[in-house]
Amino acid sequence: MDERLQKLVNDFTKKFGLEHYQLETYSFHKASMYNGEVHYKCNLEFFPDATRDEAEDDLNPPGTAIIEYNLTTEKLTSVLFVNGQSFSTKIEFHDQTVREVANWIEQETGYRYDDHFFVTDTLDNGYEFKTDFHGIPSSPAGLIEVEFDHDGKLTFFILYDMHAINEDIKREKFTLTVEQIESIIQKQVILIQFPNEVTEKFVPVYAVNEVYIMNDGKRMIPYLSHERDEIVVNQLIEWTTALEGTIERKVIEPYSTISLEEAFSEHEPMMKPSITENQVSAIIQTVTDVLRTVQPINSGKWTLATIRSDEHFIEVICTWNGIKRAYLNRKFITLLDPTSFEVLNYIDNSELLKIFDSFTPAPEAKISQEEAYQKLFPFITLKPTYVYDLKTRQFQLCGLLDSTNSVDAVTGEIIPLEDI
Repeated sequence: MDERLQKLVNDFTKKFGLEHYQLETYSFHKASMYNGEVHYKCNLEFFPDATRDEAEDDLNPPGTAIIEYNLTTEKLTSVLFVNGQSFSTKIEFHDQTVREVANWIEQETGYRYDDHFFVTDTLDNGYEFKTDFHGIPSSPAGLIEVEFDHDGKLTFFILYDMHAINEDIKREKFTLTVEQIESIIQKQVILIQFPNEVTEKFVPVYAVNEVYIMNDGKRMIPYLSHERDEIVVNQLIEWTTALEGTIERKVIEPYSTISLEEAFSEHEPMMKPSITENQVSAIIQTVTDVLRTVQPINSGKWTLATIRSDEHFIEVICTWNGIKRAYLNRKFITLLDPTSFEVLNYIDNSELLKIFDSFTPAPEAKISQEEAYQKLFPFITLKPTYVYDLKTRQFQLCGLLDSTNSVDAVTGEIIPLEDI
């Protein structure tokens, strides 16, 4: 076995008490991070001697220890004992208290309890912790979960986006108010047709589109992390002639695998490759050809909305130009090879949306957007949040624009979103 891999195996065997385990499989892959970096990770699976013979097909035997380690940051990212059963020789948590678990996390990660992470939930057999910056939450939100069995043996651990912690974050006072940004807020009040599964009807309401607004009120950052690095195109897709033939659809692996040598090579964190204007043009042509082939009669019915680069594919989303519900709209997603732009797969969510075919369509809105905005304004909130900004590559203090209420587009009644 490679010496570098053997060292990891030895370290984890000692750290987690895996003396009665044997390494079964290992793999290496690249993973895209929230900040645009690409990290190298290692997955190790240890089978317990006691249940090794119980392995079936692709199922790991009970008690299997599955460990993921970030080679780029040199930090453990997750540990899982299958079925919550551990044959480890180590009892990590004798008292099973928050303080004891927090101490263990501090030793494993170098992060400090109350400074970098705090407890947010007590689980049936463990605890959940999250990050904040000086009492203000972050996006992405760092997460730690630790679970153990009745003896106090570790059964589950995950460290998610905790590397977001940065001691150099600029500390500033949150001064943004809803009154300062009324013109921005009004544009975020949108008409949505929510499906009510009890009545099997679409309910038209005005609601606030969640978005982060910079503390100076000059710029917005999308609420969903995966939307922050999208290229917005919004180009109508048209053609005059169809294309004959078929498109081979390939299975998309969840990770981009790499060799042992590449995984252990010395390197600085890489950045996810950006997409140039010329590449955008090539992507538009490729997606147009896909639609010409699989939906030849739908010229002019799709708009290429966004392009987003992932580690091992490019995701292109087209939206249907027909009925717009602003919720559960029809989409056509094409996945392309990030180098050659070869089509890997495509998905039309129309089949999924058929479950709503029997729902009664939403009635025509009688309340204007302006009226809805005025009714909803008193219920709109701005929650201070540190958000990672890909443009500046720093966490920026923002306000999360949100509201738990909506306005019925027919009656003008204020309705809690949870009641729809």
